[in-house]
Amino acid sequence: MNGLNQENKSTLNRNQMEGGPISVKMESTGSMIHFGELPILIAHFPQDLAEKFLRLGKEKKYPSHVDILRKGQIGRDMFLICEGQISVWKQNILLGELKKGDVFGELIIYRDQYRIATVKTEEPTLVLGYNRQCLLDFFSRQDSKYFNIFTMNIIEILRRKLISTNERVVKLEEQLLQR
Repeated sequence: MNGLNQENKSTLNRNQMEGGPISVKMESTGSMIHFGELPILIAHFPQDLAEKFLRLGKEKKYPSHVDILRKGQIGRDMFLICEGQISVWKQNILLGELKKGDVFGELIIYRDQYRIATVKTEEPTLVLGYNRQCLLDFFSRQDSKYFNIFTMNIIEILRRKLISTNERVVKLEEQLLQR
């Protein structure tokens, strides 16, 4: 994120700026959550804030081939994938796959949303769930610049998803033109 000013950059842990590893022990279960690379969702957070944010999430484990979310449900939680892989489906069409460190349901930060797709596990999967109100409460207790950074991280996640979708549309259009 190039939008950080010099003051913000100087207060951030260099490792966090570069997306280095992070591990936290979850207080509710005692399990360890580890990311070899900092998830985009919490990029540019100082180490202690990134750890607090991860601990805020509620661990949810799912076996292979189950729905985590269904299209049309009202969503109040977003999810960070800690282990496993998921697929995103709409009208029996695979829209994409997400892996460790990826996020889904992120639009809830702005308001409760009807789910626009079904999300299924492809293998045993562990996610951290974040309720919208808990997120807003969490950021209300932090310096406001961190909510701004978080919002920019969400925009970056959405930007990357849009690029991926555009690439897929182009490939499909090319296939149709070759027929």
